[in-house]
Amino acid sequence: MNQTEQTLLLAIRKALWNQQVDFPSDTDWDAVLKEAEEQSILGIVASAAPDAAREKRKSRISAVTAAFIRILHAQSELYRILKENAITMVILKGTASAIYYTNPSQRSMGDIDFLVPIEQFDRAKELLTQNGYVVDEESGVKRHIHLQKNGIIFEQHWRFSSYDFDIERFVLQGMENPEVHTILGAAFPMLPALENGLVLLAHLVQHLRSGLGLRQVIDWMMYVDKELNDEAWNRAFRKAVREAGLETTAVTVTKMCQMYLGLNPGIKWPESADPELCSLLIENLLESGNFGRKRGEGIKTEKVITQMKSIGFFRYLQFAGEHNWKACRKHKWLKPFAWCYQIGRYIKQGIQMRKRKDGILLDVDRGEQRAVLLKRLKIQDRSGT
Repeated sequence: MNQTEQTLLLAIRKALWNQQVDFPSDTDWDAVLKEAEEQSILGIVASAAPDAAREKRKSRISAVTAAFIRILHAQSELYRILKENAITMVILKGTASAIYYTNPSQRSMGDIDFLVPIEQFDRAKELLTQNGYVVDEESGVKRHIHLQKNGIIFEQHWRFSSYDFDIERFVLQGMENPEVHTILGAAFPMLPALENGLVLLAHLVQHLRSGLGLRQVIDWMMYVDKELNDEAWNRAFRKAVREAGLETTAVTVTKMCQMYLGLNPGIKWPESADPELCSLLIENLLESGNFGRKRGEGIKTEKVITQMKSIGFFRYLQFAGEHNWKACRKHKWLKPFAWCYQIGRYIKQGIQMRKRKDGILLDVDRGEQRAVLLKRLKIQDRSGT
């Protein structure tokens, strides 16, 4: 961990918990704030930076808040349309994460994820298209569709769980009793605390394969601080994460937050975590950046190797082929040949990537290292999809 990364972690402690920290006198704040941008936590870290450093990135910092307000407005419109037509929905991640922050608008926002019951899915899609939302028919993701309006991406889910985990029983249970919360006067529905926490943990697991970043970790940490003390853990949450196969991940990530990000050390339930595994995890996420963006093109190779090691060579080829082959999604009879398509796709990509062949072996090595990390966290393919 270099000085920039160490300073970044100190800045998080100061910004989120108001802890007294000593920054190195020769801190390169430009580098720290650049790192914060790559981790999608600029709004948080900027509040701990010197005035001069903040001024240099004033427009980008302001853009974080502006994007938050824009998302909040778009989300309110979405909620209004569906509510007026008696369609149940809950927000996933996004503002359902920001609700735990002291200053929610410091959280960087991306698209808007929402979940509707499967029996209302088609009706919701039809209703939204009638109100100016454009469906991306090319999306091959099985758990949701993409819609767009006014430059904002909406992910309409009928299912949340992925092949890394299956928490759908809890998600459906939470959908029966959604809670309405408010940020800056804007109301939105979300899952109850236990189920929302499982979603935040599972979201973190999703990105462990492709590039976990500090934003997902901080979302989880703020949830733990507000909702998951020792009593709440022992009452119901521990049993739920055990059923989902995510207990080791929950314990390890939370202990890592205590060791490096300033989470209250008085929370005792993560005490069983392996400190060495916590160190490996923080190094991995600092290297990757949010969604793996620090690894650039290399993250693609790294992700493929990780997934092949985790779920098997042929099974991954079939899974990826079904996802990437548009004709297969349109003509179901092509499905048995999806693995062939994916092999051809990789051959073509391999030809295009010859110019960076020196980095391929490093990408493969990192993919294998990440697969080992996932194995130690006991993350495996559980859903069978």
